[in-house]
Amino acid sequence: MNIGSATNGKIRFFVPVANTKKTLLFLTALFLTACVSPPQGLEKDEFTIQQLNKIEADDYTCRCRIVRLGGKILSAQALKNQTKVEVMSLPVSGFSAKPVWDGPTDGRFIAYLPGFVDPESLKNQYITVKGRLTGQEQGKIDQVDYAFPVVSAAAFKRWQLTQEYYYDPYWDDFYYGFGPRWGYYGGFWHREPRVRTILR
Repeated sequence: MNIGSATNGKIRFFVPVANTKKTLLFLTALFLTACVSPPQGLEKDEFTIQQLNKIEADDYTCRCRIVRLGGKILSAQALKNQTKVEVMSLPVSGFSAKPVWDGPTDGRFIAYLPGFVDPESLKNQYITVKGRLTGQEQGKIDQVDYAFPVVSAAAFKRWQLTQEYYYDPYWDDFYYGFGPRWGYYGGFWHREPRVRTILR
């Protein structure tokens, strides 16, 4: 609610600080959401299978279903005109298409990437692929027989696990009194950064 006052015959309106900061928080969140978009070719749609455990037996038979899957690359092999990767499946973010690197796994799959990608460059990397589900390949995980879902990737994106420093949001308004950690050194109080692990 706006509060008005009359000065020299003119009415002035004041917007409460609390409402202003709520608006700023909303606009900031909206801006960040708009900026977090998936790479080209990895967009999400309602007809694409988004999880490994959502694949049904009929999906392998028709060889027509489109999937968008991601996870951690376990091995890679360069083949003629394509590169084969074995991936430990992880949940994929709906907005950014990044794998949730610390999420639970629901199995493994094999993806064939178009062209040559040096297997050494794929070590300790994460990946998101989108393409056609073409069937299954029989293999092993250690001594255990395993049927790997196979994806012929039309698009893919590699991600690298990195750490970065960041500061908690801070407001000097007493009503919204939350903020970052503070440390005292060198005779002054300083904001202390936090460290987070993300995929880039």
